[in-house]
Amino acid sequence: MKRFLQTARLALLAAACVAAPLAGAQDFPKKPIRLVVGMAPGGSNDTVARMIGTELSKTLPQPVIVENKPGANSTIATAELKRSAPDGHTLMIVISSHVTNTFLYPGLSYTLNDFAPVSLIADTPFVLVANPKFAPNTVKELIATAKAGKIDFGTPGSGSTQHISMELMNQMAGISMNHIPYKGGAPAQQDLLAGQIPLIFATPTQSLPFLKDHKLKPLAVTSTKRLDLLPDVPTLAESGIPGYDANVWFGIIAPAGTPPAVVSFLNGEISKVIRKPEFQKRLTELGLAPIDGSPAQFQKLIDQEKVKWADVIKKSNLKLD
Repeated sequence: MKRFLQTARLALLAAACVAAPLAGAQDFPKKPIRLVVGMAPGGSNDTVARMIGTELSKTLPQPVIVENKPGANSTIATAELKRSAPDGHTLMIVISSHVTNTFLYPGLSYTLNDFAPVSLIADTPFVLVANPKFAPNTVKELIATAKAGKIDFGTPGSGSTQHISMELMNQMAGISMNHIPYKGGAPAQQDLLAGQIPLIFATPTQSLPFLKDHKLKPLAVTSTKRLDLLPDVPTLAESGIPGYDANVWFGIIAPAGTPPAVVSFLNGEISKVIRKPEFQKRLTELGLAPIDGSPAQFQKLIDQEKVKWADVIKKSNLKLD
């Protein structure tokens, strides 16, 4: 994933002009475009979807309408996308759990092959944050403590990206932290602040205010490079777990069978948005790093993620109803 994102960011920095619409996409869109969000309003993917929709609506002949269809970790919305007409007028913003869901929910009505990747948008790591009263101050101390006894680890829920990232940490560090699932990230963080649990993975924007007030302490970030927002916080890879990498990416997909010319057109229009300095600034303020790439590059990332997370989930023996 590291090599892919480096390549994608190089493409983002190249301010090449986007080609004119290809034959077959010249009369697209014919009607408003639905951009589905599989979560409730207010989350990061909802915010990014509305940012993208607003910018695309300024340049396309039809508006982009964001629709929230929450439930079952986005699988309800994803199943609906599969049933939508493959004409480019129904899209969905997804995050990394789009891949892991297919291994966690055995009864899903779709596979990853039922969708066409359109464009990546951004990615972000998690910050491993602890209650200040938690004795370990480094990842190495945390690992030693975990090997000597039980450590609880809170997440927004079973099968969440934070949960899977915790399981990866367990496997790579040779430890077994105890998973405490919550109904969302907010209650998990509330219990962390109250000292009911010692550790969580939080997004940079979720954790930054509490880090500044010293109500939480950072131990590491999950990316392979340090965050500009937290330059003094080491990565897990440099803190005793070499090779650890668990970023969350955001991207847009369409139903499989969407004409390649339409996918290419949409990718080009979204790329124009991502390259706007003001849009990049807004992503950075959300703790997200803008990334860009072709549908083929997005597919390559999905294929890499499938191999990585299928192995983690199998070793963890995770299955959800």
